[in-house]
Amino acid sequence: MGDIVKKLEIQGDKGKADGIVLFDTGASRSLVRRDFVKKIATLHRSPYPYTFRLGDEKGRLKVDEFVALFIKLKGVMIFHQFLVAKNLAEEIVLGSDAMQLWKIELVPEKEDVRVRKELIDLKLV
Repeated sequence: MGDIVKKLEIQGDKGKADGIVLFDTGASRSLVRRDFVKKIATLHRSPYPYTFRLGDEKGRLKVDEFVALFIKLKGVMIFHQFLVAKNLAEEIVLGSDAMQLWKIELVPEKEDVRVRKELIDLKLV
């Protein structure tokens, strides 16, 4: 089984672009690379920077910006806030936060994803 990576349409408030998205259940938060996203969306400074421990347990990643993006996936327009990272290997990492919210399931044997549309229940209460 390899990584599940998809080229998807990404839209921000300034425009849209195709982006390479890595679906990563091991990432607690969703991230986007700064050089990719600054062309299509307005970046916002966070008053509270985050520092993430990397998978090697040694490295750290500090982020202090965030951005709102729409991603078109399997016919569903997903809206999510992403933390912006300068030195991210991938253009976009869709983490477990977004996958849980939008009912995205990995299908490893097909190196694909599934969106459980019937489970997405957006309510205004």
